[in-house]
Amino acid sequence: MEAGERRSGEMTFYVVRHGQTLFDVMGKVQGWCDTPLTDEGVRAAQSLGRGLAEVDFSAAYSSDSGRAVHTLDELLRARGSKVPFGPYDDMRLREWCYGDLEGEPGELLHATLDAGFGAPLSFEEHNRRLPEVADVLADADCSGRAERFDAIERRLRGFFREAGDDGLKRGGGNVLVVTHSFVVRTLVYLIDPERVNDPVKIPNASVTRISYDGSDFRLGEIGSTVWQRP
Repeated sequence: MEAGERRSGEMTFYVVRHGQTLFDVMGKVQGWCDTPLTDEGVRAAQSLGRGLAEVDFSAAYSSDSGRAVHTLDELLRARGSKVPFGPYDDMRLREWCYGDLEGEPGELLHATLDAGFGAPLSFEEHNRRLPEVADVLADADCSGRAERFDAIERRLRGFFREAGDDGLKRGGGNVLVVTHSFVVRTLVYLIDPERVNDPVKIPNASVTRISYDGSDFRLGEIGSTVWQRP
């Protein structure tokens, strides 16, 4: 199908990772904590907005984290047209919560995983064992805030079922969703685990497409940056 095309009675989610942030540049853990978009992050969001200008969106959502809200605002402004429904923010679209690792150097998160698994694992292996990754981090968290995988899965399934069913009641169409890297990775794992390393990392301001027919979800492109326009 071409950009924006869909089957009758079907929703297509354009799931976007937020633009680059200060903590992305600094290599710090950023889940429920938040830092602003960098200038590059703003430019990428605007570039993506121009690339999506010809896609007819019926609704737009973001995580309630500032970096996702700002990305959606810049994207819609650059796109040059409003959406009929939204934009709305929803806490179910938040990144994983990393508990007392929030704001810490990324190396500390990797050391926590190495200790929990008993050996260093590659990023690819972490992706293949995503539920274990979340649970290892939750087990090591002293704050009690880090999320286990079943809690993450429950909130994401709840949002996409609800948004998809609401959209189908309005006649279907394309829905824009701005969220976070491990949320995208979790969606890929849940829908088509064989593609969990395609690509290994989800780029900032990239698009992952997910179709929904009222029953099943299907995965299209993952982490694509081809939508960005100068």
